[in-house]
Amino acid sequence: MTYLPTPPSEPNSDRGTKTKTETEIEIKSKSNISSKEATIYLHTPFHPKAEEYAKSKFGKIIRPEDENFNEIFPQTDGILLRVGNLTRDMILKANKLQIISRNGVGIDNIHIETAKERGITITNCPGGNAQAVAELALTLTLTLLRRVVEIDNRIRLGEKVTSIKALSPGLFGKTIGLIGMGDISYEFSKLLLSFNCKILIYSPTSNLKKWTLEDDPNSKYSSFIIPHKRILNLNELLKNSDVISIHCPLNEKTKGLIGKEEFKKMKKNSIIINTARGGIINERELENALENNLISGAGIDVWEIEPAFGDTMGKLGKLKNTVVLPHLGGSTDSVTLEGCMTAIDIMADYFDGKPIKNRVI
Repeated sequence: MTYLPTPPSEPNSDRGTKTKTETEIEIKSKSNISSKEATIYLHTPFHPKAEEYAKSKFGKIIRPEDENFNEIFPQTDGILLRVGNLTRDMILKANKLQIISRNGVGIDNIHIETAKERGITITNCPGGNAQAVAELALTLTLTLLRRVVEIDNRIRLGEKVTSIKALSPGLFGKTIGLIGMGDISYEFSKLLLSFNCKILIYSPTSNLKKWTLEDDPNSKYSSFIIPHKRILNLNELLKNSDVISIHCPLNEKTKGLIGKEEFKKMKKNSIIINTARGGIINERELENALENNLISGAGIDVWEIEPAFGDTMGKLGKLKNTVVLPHLGGSTDSVTLEGCMTAIDIMADYFDGKPIKNRVI
């Protein structure tokens, strides 16, 4: 059985009270400086309002354009991370670095082993963008199943498109196969219920009682039960689904999870959606599957190389049966602001000797 970890869930602020065990590890930092003394590296832009907030919380904020690479990292006490990669070389150069605070849930863009070697604390903000990413997964699904981008391009180019020549499969009543069973998958499933969809789930490391009445009564999933069927074999999920949507983390076990053999198992009229992480789908094999009509479409928001643009997407950015986006899943204004502000507060609390929240490493 393929090992497929599902990240631990964390309630959003509007879903009820968070428990102490979910949100806070009762370990205080060993920082010898306060937040007002700390030099913080803003690796990629945060929400503008959050950047102003960060200036009020920390002694100094540095951006990549402010100084030379070799000058930035040696003076950095903390790194605020939204997107972009932190390599081993970067972390090694940051000999004062104590904490990396991520405004999302995934930490695959950090060289974890180096951070562990250096004893650097890593925190994240799980659950906060689940509804926004689920919304985008639905958007990509509907866009493909109603041929929105294709028809839009055709009429913009001057073609007279009659409705009889623009028939589409639609989403209503379709069977949706979800890979992974975390917060985003849950929120996406709730949206799919409005379309009378049948939901199949492949998540072998998740408790078989998850999303059922027998689940932990304190679990947020028990407040709204999603009708679904658990599938124990990935190939069975692939061959029985009209839509495959990926909602699992990227790691050494899930990298290339969907490739040449998996596309052969899928329905020829099926589509695949990836709002999780680039690398879970083999992009070159996806190109081949689309060009040879093994599947009918793909909606891709995450990429092996990011930021995605031009030739970094290969043929996927040129094919007519794809919808491509540059990792916009959680990028609504309110969600981005909340996530950035939370990451800043977590870091400030760390330097001020308060309990470390959402600690991953």
